[in-house]
Amino acid sequence: MYKVLKAETLAAKIHLMVVHAPRVASHCLPGQFIIVKLDEKGERIPLTICDYDREAGTVTIVFQEIGASTVKMSALKEGDSFRDFVGPLGCPSEFVHEDIEELKKKKMVFVAGGVGTAPVYPQVNGFMSTVSQQMLSLVPRQRIWLSLRKSFHLFPIFMLQQMTDPMAVPVW
Repeated sequence: MYKVLKAETLAAKIHLMVVHAPRVASHCLPGQFIIVKLDEKGERIPLTICDYDREAGTVTIVFQEIGASTVKMSALKEGDSFRDFVGPLGCPSEFVHEDIEELKKKKMVFVAGGVGTAPVYPQVNGFMSTVSQQMLSLVPRQRIWLSLRKSFHLFPIFMLQQMTDPMAVPVW
């Protein structure tokens, strides 16, 4: 059983959970995912690993209520458990295998919004210690991002206004 250490509702039908899963946390990389199963009869739900803490042995997931299983999952509280928490699965982000010195020369912009912020966060967070210039562009009032950020001073956040018409936004 994999214990839920934190359960938080970020917005209507969007939830964050921190799960104690030491073996998963010790091996995961940005871009990978896990599969959770609530109980013996539950379906397998694939979710992107949003964050992880190797020392604490925790994995953070963010999900949106879409079907019966994710609605049931949203009812889990601190102290409840998942029957299965399998991972890490999938290929990590392509940046994981790039040369650190080459990455330092690049200027990168990560763009995310809504639940899509969850898979972008570990990539930005993971590269902050190795890449000198990082920027993240988000739409305003991103509660998901604000709930995840551990260190506000590590990199600049540029908030973009929501636009209905396509337009170019100069970055540099």
